[in-house]
Amino acid sequence: MYPSYYTTSRCWLVLVPALLMGCGSGEAGGEKTPAESRQAVIQRLDRPAEVAALGEVIPEKEVLELSFEGSGRIQSIYFGEGQRAQANDPLIVLDAALEGNQLQALDAQLESIRLEQEDARALAAYYREVLVQQEQTYQRRQRSVDANALPASELDQIGLDLKNTRNQIASQERRLRQLDAQAQEVRIKKEEVRLLQKQKILKAPGEGTVLEWKVREGATVAAYEVVGEFAPAGPLIVEGEVDEYFATQVEVGQPAILRREGYPDTLASGQVIFTAPNLSRKSLFSADNSEFEDLQVRRIKIRVEDGSRLLLGMKVEAVIKTGNK
Repeated sequence: MYPSYYTTSRCWLVLVPALLMGCGSGEAGGEKTPAESRQAVIQRLDRPAEVAALGEVIPEKEVLELSFEGSGRIQSIYFGEGQRAQANDPLIVLDAALEGNQLQALDAQLESIRLEQEDARALAAYYREVLVQQEQTYQRRQRSVDANALPASELDQIGLDLKNTRNQIASQERRLRQLDAQAQEVRIKKEEVRLLQKQKILKAPGEGTVLEWKVREGATVAAYEVVGEFAPAGPLIVEGEVDEYFATQVEVGQPAILRREGYPDTLASGQVIFTAPNLSRKSLFSADNSEFEDLQVRRIKIRVEDGSRLLLGMKVEAVIKTGNK
């Protein structure tokens, strides 16, 4: 993708003899001798004051992959690529019509159970009032039987009525317990459906920017399929590569300026915060790795001090000040 950058570094080596020949042709007084000029050119190549690196702007925090816990059809995408979102903002949702219908049905069940509970409580209260009256009647007749004013057989029917009323009260209490258990089961089921419905809404994990959507509205996605990428808010860094010929000249702590490749305007400044301990044969910026099969690079990271003029994913050239003279 960037052949000019790597080709340039090799051209410097090819140009060394020409530079040396040019330096040896001076005849005016005060000019460096051929040996001094040769040494100066070699020193500039061996210990350059600046080293260029190609890189890409990325968030310092790891880019997050977005996915749903369940499957479904994409109903709406609320934030487009590149748009900034706040924590818990809904980003993308699945069709939740099924869960909505289930919740309506469960609400209807709860309402039906509630009405049955009211009936059971009313009947239980009624039979308790009847029981009080029957107990008072039984006590009056019991006194009459004790006073030999009434035969003992007069207590038989009221006794049966008392037993029947107590059974009715117990029956309504059992019914209430059963209805309470049914209502609890429906509430549990309702919470499960609500959880499924909630999982159909993918919210921003924090403040940040939607980098990419891998799906469109109307598409069907599977559970845990990656549907997009999200960059958390925070500092930016440039992840780049230094040509192998200058790899040892770059150190952590060195300042750098960032600009578009081929343009002189400075977009931002920064500082080297990481240098890989080894060389890599593969380029981060090559569409075809075989293009740079013979190239070794050292990977670096530069923390950006002010990234207001940078965009995530932007390719930049970093000019690193080595401090060499």
